[in-house]
Amino acid sequence: MTFVPTVFGSGVAGYAFLQRTREQQQSLFEQNPLTTRETTQFAERMKDVQTSDELLEDRTLLKVALGAFGLDEDLGNIAFLKRILDSDLEDDRSLANRLADKRYLAFAETFNFAGEGGARLLEAQSADELTVSMQGLQSADDLLADRGLLRASLEKFGLEGNISNTYFLKQVLESDLSDENSFANRMPDSRLVDFAETFNFFQKEQDRSRLDDIVDVFSGTFDDVTTTEQLLAEPEMLEEALAIFDLDDVYTADFLTDVLQSDLNDDASFANTLEDERFALFAAAFNFNTPVLDDLGDPVVDTAGDPVFKQGTLEAFVNAAVENDNLLDTPEQVLDAEALLQASRDLYGIPSTLSSKQVVERVLTSDPEDPNSAVNVLTAEPYSALFNLFNFKEPVTTRTYPEGFVEQVTRNYLDRQFEIQVGERDPAMRVALSLERELTQLAEGGSSNDSKWFSIMASPPLRQAFEGALRLPSSFGSIDVDQQLSILKDRSETFFGTNEVDQFLEPDRLDNLRQTYLLSSSAQGFETASSANIASLILSNF
Repeated sequence: MTFVPTVFGSGVAGYAFLQRTREQQQSLFEQNPLTTRETTQFAERMKDVQTSDELLEDRTLLKVALGAFGLDEDLGNIAFLKRILDSDLEDDRSLANRLADKRYLAFAETFNFAGEGGARLLEAQSADELTVSMQGLQSADDLLADRGLLRASLEKFGLEGNISNTYFLKQVLESDLSDENSFANRMPDSRLVDFAETFNFFQKEQDRSRLDDIVDVFSGTFDDVTTTEQLLAEPEMLEEALAIFDLDDVYTADFLTDVLQSDLNDDASFANTLEDERFALFAAAFNFNTPVLDDLGDPVVDTAGDPVFKQGTLEAFVNAAVENDNLLDTPEQVLDAEALLQASRDLYGIPSTLSSKQVVERVLTSDPEDPNSAVNVLTAEPYSALFNLFNFKEPVTTRTYPEGFVEQVTRNYLDRQFEIQVGERDPAMRVALSLERELTQLAEGGSSNDSKWFSIMASPPLRQAFEGALRLPSSFGSIDVDQQLSILKDRSETFFGTNEVDQFLEPDRLDNLRQTYLLSSSAQGFETASSANIASLILSNF
């Protein structure tokens, strides 16, 4: 049985009745078997859609997706829709960005087939400052050290009574939530699981690489640690530096002093005479006593006559890593980071010859699970240490749909379909019902005021609302678009006291616009103008 909405009266009175009864009427509409079947199929099948082609090939899914944006009339325009969905949204010249009707851009942005990160919610879910701060933390210790943020975070979950029990909280926060026997999962209070899930510290720790640890320990320290004595006085830094070269931390202070004080330009220096070449690499990481030499092999001195020492390979490496800002999830990203790759080779004493570069590429792109891969075959070389600096992640090959995505698209579809049903009884009512939503989406675009007016001209419901409210003839759209812009702005200023599109979202002005449109549509006087009216309108600009 087809749903038929009840529209009692027309104009302002009819709209008021519809507003009072909309919730009840729309509930009846959504119980319609056809509507229920469409939305159920969308919920069941949308999560499996990986490409724009798969969406375009499924007529039911495409009908709901288009309907959510008021683009129902494009259901059969597959070639055009594919160009929209596959538009590069970072390119201002792409089709979706160039169209004046911003519904197409919103459609492309929401499904986001051409971009990274998968689909997006129709409306951006703005996060408050607390949420941003919470998600930016990298470890449980970071949170526990920030007393104010810890208190606010606990209050968010109603757990403020635990603020002094830091050992307990650390156990909760570092739990593996995928393990039903982990600490947080064994607690009777389910809020503790939600608390731990928000920060996801266990997974963040799993995703960390040796590179992350090195940067954390050494970033910003090289100006303060310039001597062997200063390094030996920092146990954490010393342990991390030794670990870089897979050296134990059991050496005596005298032995390490001799290593670190070696002049690596001198083949007879202590580090250079040791059988294990890793000690020379360890010394080169800091270069506390290796001067820069000029072309004649003499030490370079500064203006005070003191020798200038080489920059340590570790400092160069850390600086290069910081510059890449964690964009090192794949071998390809590392290979493209030329400065970091060179600094990595220097750190491990790998020469910059063509053959060694090829070996580095083979190692970084090899499969550690394969016993015959380069990283496993070259275990006696520094290449495996280089590979272990990074924690390459498996590339994400499936699209993701954020929580609430299907529900939000479905909700928009149902709202718009109800408006279509109303419009079959009274077209003006459909425009009036959609007016606030259409203006809100337009205002959120961030474009100039003139661009928004052009978007109004490109949007059928908005054009109808403004042309009706401003008493413009139906043939108004046939004149030059620049003239249309000028007339719309001038008449808007006269009728409503503003030509700024965003100001029509003010409640009083929005109500005035809607009521004026409904009164005009009832009278239908604006539909009878002749070409002479257009000429007069242009000449008077009123």
